[in-house]
Amino acid sequence: MKLGIIGLPHCGKTTLFSALTHDYNPTGKKVVDGKAQIATAIVSVPDERIEWLSNHYNPTKVSHAKITFQDISGITNNQETFPRSLLTILSQVDGFIHVVRNFDDPNMPHPMQRINAEEDIKILLDEFAINDMLIVERKLESLNSEWNKGGGRDRPEIEYEQKLFEQLHHTLETKYGIDTLQLTKQQQKLISGFGFLTSKPMLIVLNNDDKSQKQKYPVNTIRHGKLKTEVISLMSKLEMEIAQLDQDDASFFMKEYGMSETVLDKIIQSAYKMMSLKSFYTVGNNEIRAWAITDNTNAQQAAGTIHSDMQSGFIRAEVMSFANLKELGSESLVKAAGKWRLEGKEYIVQDGDIINIRFSPPRNNQN
Repeated sequence: MKLGIIGLPHCGKTTLFSALTHDYNPTGKKVVDGKAQIATAIVSVPDERIEWLSNHYNPTKVSHAKITFQDISGITNNQETFPRSLLTILSQVDGFIHVVRNFDDPNMPHPMQRINAEEDIKILLDEFAINDMLIVERKLESLNSEWNKGGGRDRPEIEYEQKLFEQLHHTLETKYGIDTLQLTKQQQKLISGFGFLTSKPMLIVLNNDDKSQKQKYPVNTIRHGKLKTEVISLMSKLEMEIAQLDQDDASFFMKEYGMSETVLDKIIQSAYKMMSLKSFYTVGNNEIRAWAITDNTNAQQAAGTIHSDMQSGFIRAEVMSFANLKELGSESLVKAAGKWRLEGKEYIVQDGDIINIRFSPPRNNQN
């Protein structure tokens, strides 16, 4: 999973990136066309269950699920459209963490000389919608040209796409985001290559200080109320400072400020909820590994996250739950209690499932 950290200038997104990735060396900062910059870091997802499994199995290797965070600069409050370089970067992430300034600092003034979280959110969401609208309009022009020329694809196929993109256009005009549409699998496949920004979930982070005014829900519910968003509040500067302390000092200051979890835990839990993610595990003496999947992922699809050969040659999935293993203490006791089972390819994998895939390896094609 790749999450892009975005926001208007001086919102504190780079401070949040530093707080999230302090234990990880960024893979580098990339400058594109001199306009957009990206700093990237790959972070392990904290998971108490995988720690328990590691102690239980004592494997050679432990592999947490991973999240890639990208600190993306280049967004301003006066862009009619995004530069192509920035648009490419934004279209390639799975979701956004939108950092919104909710603090005053005369040494670092807001670019619009005011503090208004709801207005800042509206500015960026509207810029996303405008850029998606331009893509849809260009596609409709292309489809109309194809229809008029003839001699290419079947007309019913072109007409189907025209109706779909006209629906997208209407939604962007009236309901803000493509994310608000209920699309069929075929329609989702048709638009998947366009990287529409309003189709991506967004975690809104209100960046406060100890003097910030408490905010009500800062998203305009009339225009943006149906978007797939989550909203949390934190103090990025304080979180970054705490992240740099040793564990004892960090625990002391977290208690002083009434913080029950680290910023990384808070962001990841919110992101998992926003993107409807859950974890399953593969276990053994060689490796314990956590895998992130979306809701409604079936056993055969989950096998494909491990290896494509497992998906294509899927036979059955051996399944037990983490909760049952922890409660009963061993695989043999789980089996004795009737909690170990074989599932077919349509089984919907549950959060915390421990799975072993039975599959038929592909044959080598040799002449």
